[in-house]
Amino acid sequence: MRKVYILTLLAFLFIGTTFAQSILVVEPGVGTLNAAIAANGGTKIYQLTAGEWYGLDAPIENIDYHLQIIGSEPAVAGGKPATLQTGSDVNGVAFDKMFDAKGDITLKNIFFVNADLTAQVAQQFLVESKTNARIIIDRCILHPSCVALGINGQGGNIKTYFTNNQVIDHGHQLSPNDGHFFAFDNTTGIGLDTLDVHNNTFVCIGMNLFQGSFGNMVNNVVSFNHNTFVFTKSQIDWTTKKMEQYWMNNLMFDLQTQPYANNWQPMPGGDAAKPKPNLIYADTLPGEVMPSTRPNYVQYNAHYRHQGFYDLITELNIFSKANGLPGVYLFPLVWPRDTVNSREAQMFGSTDFPKFKYGNTITDVDPQWTDTRIYVNETNFIKWTRPASYIHALGQPAGNYPPATAWDQWWWIPSGDLSNNSVWPVFDGTYHNARTLTGSLEKNVPLGDLNWYPAAKAAWTEHQSEIWAHIKAGNTDQIDIGYNPASVPNEMLESLSVFPNPAKTVLNIKGAENADVMIVTIDGRVVLNVKHVSKVNISDLPSGMYFVTITEGKNVSTPQKVLIVR
Repeated sequence: MRKVYILTLLAFLFIGTTFAQSILVVEPGVGTLNAAIAANGGTKIYQLTAGEWYGLDAPIENIDYHLQIIGSEPAVAGGKPATLQTGSDVNGVAFDKMFDAKGDITLKNIFFVNADLTAQVAQQFLVESKTNARIIIDRCILHPSCVALGINGQGGNIKTYFTNNQVIDHGHQLSPNDGHFFAFDNTTGIGLDTLDVHNNTFVCIGMNLFQGSFGNMVNNVVSFNHNTFVFTKSQIDWTTKKMEQYWMNNLMFDLQTQPYANNWQPMPGGDAAKPKPNLIYADTLPGEVMPSTRPNYVQYNAHYRHQGFYDLITELNIFSKANGLPGVYLFPLVWPRDTVNSREAQMFGSTDFPKFKYGNTITDVDPQWTDTRIYVNETNFIKWTRPASYIHALGQPAGNYPPATAWDQWWWIPSGDLSNNSVWPVFDGTYHNARTLTGSLEKNVPLGDLNWYPAAKAAWTEHQSEIWAHIKAGNTDQIDIGYNPASVPNEMLESLSVFPNPAKTVLNIKGAENADVMIVTIDGRVVLNVKHVSKVNISDLPSGMYFVTITEGKNVSTPQKVLIVR
């Protein structure tokens, strides 16, 4: 299925600038966009043509003017937008960044390839060094996005609106420590004004999603709402001080898979008395009067990790105990309120912070992705994580393991070549699990990026004022926005299943006596297709993970993961 975006209207952000700028259609080719911007500065809105390729011959810079680069709409819905690819210098080294912004910047409807023609990935995507600047990135695809820093806000009081995008391949496979996507650390002493991140899909993300000065500055508003995260290594939030914080309706699949050692100081904060950090950070503000009036709203998220990551933790702790090393664990979103040695757990459970709301988390429920390649990458991700964990978390010599470049490939590169991202669409974020399809704060609305579900997004967009009023009032119950999709799997379809699981020689059908059963490998090969059965002989299938789909009449089950073991 192709991803169909719905344009987010941000017209109010353009008042005073848009009408003073005329549109310049830029010719495709290398350096054409650089030349157009050098000649016209902020007097034009630069339009790139859908389906065409543009290459940079230098990072793009704008000084004290609003730079707008907008791709035209593809001829067909879901078609490929304009592609803008980074380049390399005279020494053959990829540019450090694509954008060196010193003024407001708007990027819309563009496919950014932040690797040069030899597949060298740039360190950064966008650096914004102006204080009080505004960044708008909407309906774009970044693949690969960068190695180190995606949006690097070096100026203070920056407003960032990151909406309806896909971010794929941030970081690298050489270690667990490879940067932050949103980074707002600067020398101004001023935190960010706004970070609004909603309806995005992030795939294969490095060390961290958000770093806003650790704990040195107070940030104003941070909101992560209706985002899909697939495969991340370490933390997601690495900033304690925020005036307002919202993490809600996010779908997190294999998120924070790198183990954390018990003897490491919590980051940020360094409070040895509270040694258990979580994935969502919070802390008191300087001079804050209790009870606090600040909201921290962490509600209606799904946080899934494959059992293989938990099995690895067990293996690592057995090794640690035998060798006198500290134990390791995986972070929850927030520790339970009765956890006495977690700062955030105590704050979310304290009457001093009545607007700190944490709950309604769906834990370890597989969304049942449409694209089975996700499960192929997941298997490789688990294999990759094992040597990375022994080296990083337990401090074992890297020489005890194969070179990092030989570890299992789990990056999302459908074409196999980062220098030529010709596969379209890049990613499919649709899924089938009934619980996650109805798990949002908004009743019956899917968790994660709503661009994969246009009807749900339309209803969600229409009711924004009621939704935010509901949240601002501190409500944690679901709100009914009148969305009642016919496509949510009903109880009858969910009752079609197989058992036992794991299985050895026979799969029994639950909920049907005359079913058609198709068994598919995780790389998409049909290995068994039988009709009119109540059980299936699987004795000839090799051990491994499979997907089983059951059909009875007009009823079709969602694909069920089944492990066959001998």
